[in-house]
Amino acid sequence: MFNTATVLESTGLPERVRRDVPRIINRLLGRPFLYQDVETDKDDYYTVYRHRPVFETLLALAGFTLLHDDYHRVFQIVSNFSYCRTRYKLDETLMIVVLRKLYEEQVEQLSLAADPVVTIGEVREEYRTITGKERALGIGQYERILRHLRRLGLIETLEGRSIDVRDSEARLRLRGSIKMILPVQTADEMEAWVRRYRVQEADEA
Repeated sequence: MFNTATVLESTGLPERVRRDVPRIINRLLGRPFLYQDVETDKDDYYTVYRHRPVFETLLALAGFTLLHDDYHRVFQIVSNFSYCRTRYKLDETLMIVVLRKLYEEQVEQLSLAADPVVTIGEVREEYRTITGKERALGIGQYERILRHLRRLGLIETLEGRSIDVRDSEARLRLRGSIKMILPVQTADEMEAWVRRYRVQEADEA
């Protein structure tokens, strides 16, 4: 018979790991980043790390690629087809570009080895700089976008769980996954992203 049990048995994984495989894959499909330094992710991260070829094969059967950032120790899955790819709204995409730019600037200026920390005020100022003051977001829009990016695992709040964009001194940690979700390598590539979405904004106006 061909079923889940026989497929997992053929992998040669220990029984305990076989029991965890469906849950871990489901978790990756629900939230595509898995961090080594997050307490709730750590056990699953090391399970995937130790048995990476098995997870790569099983995910490939469903049309996904398993990626790993060796420096930040983050796993990510990416769909090879368009059906399961997230479609971001323009403001969400621009915010990701803003956070990616801030990430690079902070790491370069401060020579950081850990994930950089920025304030809400810095995020808002960079957003205005990139998009133009005429496209300032409302309080509700800012909070909705940042909560969404936090659920994806791109940012963390350092003062509690709430995000209050009225507090310009509130701090956000930018996770290394921001480099994976927007994998640009140079300042020119970053500027190209900004130009692209300014054109899209003009077309939607």
